[in-house]
Formats: sequence, C-alpha cells, structure tokens
Amino acid sequence: MSDSNLHDQVSPQQAPEPETVTETEAAEKRARKTVTRRQVLAMAGCGVAGLVVGGVLATWGVTSESIASGRITIRTTPTKMIVTDRARCSGCQRCEMMCTLKNDGRVCQSIARVRVWPNYNYGHGVDTKDGVFDNCQFTIESCKQCEDPQCMNYCPVHAIYCDEESGARVVDADVCIGCGMCHAACPWNMPVVDSETGVSTKCISCGRCAEQCPNGAIKFIDWKDIADQVIAQGVVSTATIV
Repeated sequence: MSDSNLHDQVSPQQAPEPETVTETEAAEKRARKTVTRRQVLAMAGCGVAGLVVGGVLATWGVTSESIASGRITIRTTPTKMIVTDRARCSGCQRCEMMCTLKNDGRVCQSIARVRVWPNYNYGHGVDTKDGVFDNCQFTIESCKQCEDPQCMNYCPVHAIYCDEESGARVVDADVCIGCGMCHAACPWNMPVVDSETGVSTKCISCGRCAEQCPNGAIKFIDWKDIADQVIAQGVVSTATIV
C-alpha cells in the first residue's frame, strides 16, 4: 500500500488533539484583563508622567530623555500602553500592510490605521531633517484614542463609540454613512473613509501592527506588565494592592 493510501486511511481518532489552554494560562489571561490603567496609576500614586520620571517604563525604552527627543511616543487606553519608537522604525511599512490585511481583508495602505508612508520622506516635517532625505528616522502615526475624541463628537449618526473591553474608540460599520466628518474633525485626520466600502476605518487597538513589526518599533504593553514593574521597583508595596 502506498504512503498516500496509508495517509488517507488514518482515522479521525488518530488526528492530533487541538491545543488546549491550561488552567494557569487561562488564569493569567483573566488577570491581565482585570488590571486597568486606572488601577495601576492608583497603585503607583501618580500619573503616566510619574511612571516615566520614576523609571518604571525604562524597560520598554520610555524615559524622559527619549520622549523629549521625539524618539518615543506613548499613548494609553484602559487596557494597554502603546509605545512607538522612531529609532527602531525602518520604514518598511509592514505595519500598514498587516493592519489592512487583518481589518479589511486586503492590503490598502491608504486606509491603514497606522501610518508611516505620509511622513516617509520628511519625517515630522520639511524642516526637521527626518525621513529618507536625511536621517532615516520615520514617523509612526496612529490613533491617539483620545479621552474626548473629536471624531466621535462630530459624527452625525453616532457611529463611533467606546468599546467596553478594549477601551478603543471604534466605528460601527452598520451605522456609519461614510460622510467623512470623523476625518475632518480629527486633528491628525486618522479616520479615513474606505472608498470601496463607504465606511470609515478606525483603529481598534487590535495590536496587529505591533505583532508584525520586525524591529519592535510598535509595542502594545499590558497594564498588568506595568503593574509588575511598579512592584518590582518598589514604587508601591504589595500590601497596597487591593
């Protein structure tokens, strides 16, 4: 009997069992979901700026110096801290491609929720001597997940809302009418109406850009990891954790 026939006769019982999540892994995932930005900042007794000055975020390259130089940018959501590092960005634009491939089912960088291309040549601006025309430091832009988002405030049909689980401001595709008011209202013009679907695209903090960045220029950091660092550095006693 040929190898192919043997393969065809393998019974379903002989197929490998699907991977299962252990109880420990499940507990860890639950724990990560329960630690929020508010809890960590309350634990540390300071704001995000205090975490930076105190050196708590230095593990991820976030220091007062790196922020002041323009190399590092940080944004926060209730569940994540998003760190972008210009010095690590090679301008490959993989983040843009993978963002749209996951969220739109096709590669279309003009509607990507994270952007490198608009600043590819000049970086922050024509006077900054950035980008390919000078020092090859590329500017990574993405949604700021504003506390008071203008895109949401100016949407005439209230299609943008705050997702309860992630804390991200997201677009309800069934409600969006593709008017482009969100794009016009956003100071960074981050939401963009997809010409094929007629629906605005908006970052949902899925983290695909970070997962696929070959240089680690984008990081989505769990507040649980930051809480661990707060404790490790003695910023707060474990006795204060409730």
